[in-house]
Amino acid sequence: MPNVRPKPTPISLSRRVVFLHIAKTAGTSIVHFFRLRMPEHSICSHGDFLGFPKEPREFQQSLRQYQFLSGHFGYNDVAELVPESYSFTFLRDPVDRVLSLYKFCMHADMQRQFAVARAAKNLGLEGFLGSTLPEVCEMLDNQQTWQLARNYWQEDRHALQNINGRGLLELAKSHLAGFSHVGLTETFETDFKTILDDLDIDEPLPQARQFKTNDPIFRDQLRPATLDLLKNRLELDYALIDSIRSQSSDYRSAKDRNDATNAN
Repeated sequence: MPNVRPKPTPISLSRRVVFLHIAKTAGTSIVHFFRLRMPEHSICSHGDFLGFPKEPREFQQSLRQYQFLSGHFGYNDVAELVPESYSFTFLRDPVDRVLSLYKFCMHADMQRQFAVARAAKNLGLEGFLGSTLPEVCEMLDNQQTWQLARNYWQEDRHALQNINGRGLLELAKSHLAGFSHVGLTETFETDFKTILDDLDIDEPLPQARQFKTNDPIFRDQLRPATLDLLKNRLELDYALIDSIRSQSSDYRSAKDRNDATNAN
């Protein structure tokens, strides 16, 4: 008989979960895990929240309908819910995240839906990484920091225009301090296991990542000048993730293993 995968065990959360999903940090794999185990009506993810009423009270009421609340929303959208929920997010090496985003933009669905994806295809990699188009700046320029400080759209950047880079970084870090867990894509399995343990979920980790790039672009494929330009655009994101890396023994252990492997 053919092998039949056992159906995942249904789970019920004892408290609301808020997952602030930064694009291209392996978050879709987490959402997929919960969607397999929970009723569809209890989960919100990705851009679902964009269809909610814009009026603040109605927007918050819409968010509160879900037991597992995830999306590419900004901290400002869920600030009221974070203290009363189990909340988490994942950060990723900023250059790696942008290169992964560029590849993802080539998908047909992305081309149909998003201006940034069409810009990526039209500009090519080098042009995309140096572009000052608003739709590109939103997704490149310290997006992780902006999403955690408020949100990364142009109107959010305008709203905080009087805050300098250091102030923006400190705001994002102060918000991160209120999360139940902050994971790193580099230590995804360990961090996801910690989240499941915190939620008293005894289920195996997923064996495969969703939307994992089969032919990734590596930073050594970029011209040195292009890489330097990109790192300058991501200066705050690097400061943010370094603050989390310095607290993560799992990241340090993984880095030590990688350094030892590269040395051999």
